[in-house]
Amino acid sequence: MGTPAREARREDRRDAILDVAYECFVAEGYGSTSMSTIAARLGGSKGTLYNYFKSKEELFDAFVRRRCASLHLDLESLPKDGELRPRLVQMARAFLDHLLSPEAIAIHRLVVGEGERFPELARLFYEAGPRTGIARAAAMFEKLMTEGKLRRADPTLAAHQLKDLSLSGVYHLRLWGVIPDPSPAERQARAETAVDTFLRAYAPDA
Repeated sequence: MGTPAREARREDRRDAILDVAYECFVAEGYGSTSMSTIAARLGGSKGTLYNYFKSKEELFDAFVRRRCASLHLDLESLPKDGELRPRLVQMARAFLDHLLSPEAIAIHRLVVGEGERFPELARLFYEAGPRTGIARAAAMFEKLMTEGKLRRADPTLAAHQLKDLSLSGVYHLRLWGVIPDPSPAERQARAETAVDTFLRAYAPDA
């Protein structure tokens, strides 16, 4: 077992590798980026790179998981009790802030652009990112439905619907580069509108 200082240095090096890999993937494409490319950009040997990641697929998976960790932490930190609407607005805002971030937009463009040639890319992205985030939101909805605060329905579908309502009218336009990044005030307004619509659909049965 390494010392704390050694483990910290290793974690810093790992983060540096992921940062460079992201730059390579975005600039050159997933298919054109090799482990040799990343090693050269890092200024080290390919052997050193393989000490951290055994393949390009493993490296991409680790990068997506690191990027999605902030969303997962936001979902985990949502209040477990209290008034329902503010809690859901926080969830909707977390979806917006995460998915509209420059890194998330760049990853989505990469997956869409190269997913047909590299099916494993889309699978890795889905497993490491969207699937996990939706599962965490669905667990919260399952609890709320059991408590009678939302009508009984499929909690996973409900999680998808709140996410989609939050992103409606803004995400694809931003993805295509048609509009600038929405301001914090615009994001908050969209989150609140999405939740109000969601609650009308999922109000508990009388």
